[in-house]
Amino acid sequence: MRLALATIVSSVGVLGLIACTPTPQLLSLADGTEVFYLSNTSIKAAAGYPRVRELKIDGEAFVRTPETGRPLTIRTRLMILTVTGASGLRVTARSNETGEEADVLYGRVEAKKAYPSRQSEPDSLGAGEEVMVNETIDLQEKETTDLSSLRSWSEALMASVARRHAR
Repeated sequence: MRLALATIVSSVGVLGLIACTPTPQLLSLADGTEVFYLSNTSIKAAAGYPRVRELKIDGEAFVRTPETGRPLTIRTRLMILTVTGASGLRVTARSNETGEEADVLYGRVEAKKAYPSRQSEPDSLGAGEEVMVNETIDLQEKETTDLSSLRSWSEALMASVARRHAR
């Protein structure tokens, strides 16, 4: 009886783990922008997209946007990112965490705080650069990022989405 109960509990635990594991997703937008993310991330395009090129992200995503002649605005709880031209960037912005960041694989991004601050100068980012924002200590800091790790992460996420859609 104990063995049967342990097997049932173990099976339910594994099924719960499988059911709770985030699945890779792809949001393809009318202007050619692609957002790769896991199902535990919230992505919302503005009403009237692509006339209004704006996304809201809560979670972690890789955004690829083509050259359209108009910037794309990405809003998170703490950041406003203005993406110009063909660009690829990782956005890590979970509303339950005190800090957020954006890492640029290629292209140009301007980053500024989305909240009132005495230190509100925007940062201009290019390939291999990242910005970190923390409202608790009112910090926005630009640094370099590991391009090979960012490329590997984004390629793995995109491949995972492709495998899921190939089924």
